[in-house]
Amino acid sequence: MQDDRAPEFEVGVDMKTVRLQIHDSFFPRAKALRAAYDERFRDPLIPRADRFIWDYWHIPGEYTLLRTQAHAFFQAKLYESFHRHLVEWGRANLGCHDVSPPWLSCYVEGCRQEEHSDVPHGPLAFVFSLTGRRRFQGGETFLKGEKNIPPKFNRLLVFNPAIPHGVTTVRGTHDPRFGRLVIHGWFVNPRPFWYGPLKAAEVSHAIEGGLLELGHLRLGQGFASFRLHIDRQGKVAQVKPLITTLEGCKDLPALMKTLRGLRFPKKKASTQLTLPLMVD
Repeated sequence: MQDDRAPEFEVGVDMKTVRLQIHDSFFPRAKALRAAYDERFRDPLIPRADRFIWDYWHIPGEYTLLRTQAHAFFQAKLYESFHRHLVEWGRANLGCHDVSPPWLSCYVEGCRQEEHSDVPHGPLAFVFSLTGRRRFQGGETFLKGEKNIPPKFNRLLVFNPAIPHGVTTVRGTHDPRFGRLVIHGWFVNPRPFWYGPLKAAEVSHAIEGGLLELGHLRLGQGFASFRLHIDRQGKVAQVKPLITTLEGCKDLPALMKTLRGLRFPKKKASTQLTLPLMVD
């Protein structure tokens, strides 16, 4: 997919297996989302109909939490501004063109997620925190082999959903105003995304022709995304890894060399291409 606008987001990581990314101060209007939530639950003595939205999702030994569809909770324009920001960020930095319908979840006393994996849902999972000043213990996202990540306000966490993960038990509050509050889901639909004058057919032809060599490489399994800077001569001047969850990859240098060898038509301006790769 082509987009002629200048990129608004920059993310880079070392070329190695990346299990998670943490991005603080993610959404400029996060305070407005939080204010809308607080207003709805401001006075628990007033039986507002729009408070009757929670699905108490309890599966013994797996999940205990309050949840609802995020788009159904917030005012339409406010929610759409967040959804659009999240999708555009995913396209530019991951090569994922959409997200699954996000959930809004609240964790109060006793709520948790036991260790699990989300392989079928999408190549990358996300958790965006609207948690205010913490009045509880627990509530951290944990990934097997990693440190626990607390739900800091306006923090986006992106991780490989194939890694066993969960949420530690919340203790200390029964009040939905003071619990762990997050919007979460999965990045989906990986395909190339670019800023610049190249046409879809030109990008497709160059990628399909140039990546035929990948068949003999030992890339393991998983997902990887790269940003390619394509100069006006159609040459790849730079390859920057954005995120990779590849496990068992033995030929990363050869993969990088192959990407540097891609050739595109000459243009009057350069192009920045986000190229996702799914390997199984």
